[in-house]
Amino acid sequence: MNAEVDRVCSSFEAEVWSILDGILILLNKGYRRAIIQTDNLEVAQNLTNLSLEDSGITVLKRTQRIMKIEGKWKIKHIPRSQNLAADLLAKLSLSWKTSFQILNEALEEISVLLQEEKDNRWFV
Repeated sequence: MNAEVDRVCSSFEAEVWSILDGILILLNKGYRRAIIQTDNLEVAQNLTNLSLEDSGITVLKRTQRIMKIEGKWKIKHIPRSQNLAADLLAKLSLSWKTSFQILNEALEEISVLLQEEKDNRWFV
């Protein structure tokens, strides 16, 4: 039997899930280190301090465990105003039919935002 379960989660949990998904994709591709930027300060603080595993949030504990064991990951908080391209991509993904989408070329809106971020030296 295949049952689909919908679960409501907090924005904190959603952000941690997206970071975990990204780490798992990177690990699957053979990457073992990355700098991960998030505009959620609470998530950045919780994932930076890996000794705080007493949280009752399962996805947080799982992400912390993988970050400790599998590779070298750095979490960096950035202001939302410097994360506009990522925010736009996240909003666009809500309309996609699958959870994973490959773009052969950047959308014009994304290209403009990325250029602004680069010009303002907001890239790592």
